[in-house]
Amino acid sequence: MEKSMEQRIELFIKNRDIMKSNFRWDNSTLYPLCACLYTEQGIEIDVLKIKKCKVIIKNNANLFSPFRGTIDLALATMLSLDKEPENKFQKILKAYEILRQEFRSSQYLPLSAFVMANMVEPLEYEVIVRKSEEIYQRMKNEHPFLTSAEDSSFAVMFALSTLTVDKVVDEMESCYQQLKGNFFSANAVQSLSHTLALGEENTIEKCNRVIDIFNGLKERRCKFGTGVELAVLGVLALITDDVKQTIEDIIKVNEALLNSKGFGAFGTGKTQRMMYSAILVEQEYKKSCIDNLMNITSINSITSIIIAQQVAITAAIAASAAASSSSN
Repeated sequence: MEKSMEQRIELFIKNRDIMKSNFRWDNSTLYPLCACLYTEQGIEIDVLKIKKCKVIIKNNANLFSPFRGTIDLALATMLSLDKEPENKFQKILKAYEILRQEFRSSQYLPLSAFVMANMVEPLEYEVIVRKSEEIYQRMKNEHPFLTSAEDSSFAVMFALSTLTVDKVVDEMESCYQQLKGNFFSANAVQSLSHTLALGEENTIEKCNRVIDIFNGLKERRCKFGTGVELAVLGVLALITDDVKQTIEDIIKVNEALLNSKGFGAFGTGKTQRMMYSAILVEQEYKKSCIDNLMNITSINSITSIIIAQQVAITAAIAASAAASSSSN
């Protein structure tokens, strides 16, 4: 394993432990996710700043706001990474209010507002939301029973990309048709197809790559989850051209986490652990892609890589929220 990957794992474990020690009354399924957010930046959890951001959210969002729901700790952690969290949260609220005009309120809408506020200026919010709404309606037309609130986040991410609405919808549907039958959950296949649509590579090639990664892990007795977390493998399929190495890297990270306290059967659990193993590998690959853009084969811009990263975070939040609901 590369030294940088070992350091990333060590920082992730340390950050998870810091979250566990300092946020005991918050949603514990979010500890690894929050740790991932800081690990992505290569820094140690700033407890005081996260607590300050929890107060910022509390003071600016009412008790029944989705900003203060199941994923509030993750949102506070994301906000704490900003140099001017109070100003940023005002932009996020503005983005959220515009989004609410087109989409019903849900735990995913605040995340979409965060992504918008991070990637575009307020003057662009309305244009992005209109494009998002058109993409979402086209998704719903294609799959009326599968498309739900979480898909609004994907719609926003696609709207932030340079892809046209027609290109987005056509590619999503092509990927869906290619993938269906390979996984039990049609909803998970839809989320995965949304992820793969970000890449400009041939549909069959990128779909086969994610299937090969999934099957390769299964053959090595490291079966990956078949829910929305499949989107994380979709991100990996877009930024790697070496399936065997990707499988090896995920397995090595998983083994390292399994040997660390709190990541076994009575801690994070196998499905979540595998997802975070893949996210850590994806973070490492993403860093390499940005450092050496000429080596990217299927994503041709930093913006697309950043959006793909947001897809992984969205999948992790959705999976964590689902895990939290099932444990209550």
